[in-house]
Amino acid sequence: TPSYLAPEVLDRKGHGVPSDVWALGCTMYTALTGSPPFEAAQRQELYRRIQAARYPLSPHLSPRARALIARLLAPEPAARPSLRDVLDHGFFTQVRGWQG
Repeated sequence: TPSYLAPEVLDRKGHGVPSDVWALGCTMYTALTGSPPFEAAQRQELYRRIQAARYPLSPHLSPRARALIARLLAPEPAARPSLRDVLDHGFFTQVRGWQG
């Protein structure tokens, strides 16, 4: 879907793991908010929003969710986390009510 294209793919700079991490960020955002991070009536506007990484952050998202989404949707591929870093992020590792 065009809404999940990474900026580097739009710029024809290639596709790799960072592009997949971007798509994961779009998927996570959609799962947590109910809508994709990048939407526009016109495709060119959609692409401008993706390239600028302009998306609304819902106030109901937890601070950890916001932080992870911001890293996943970093406009520069090198600034995005590795898949290991994603799994190790506090959003996934937090334990609520643990009495261990």
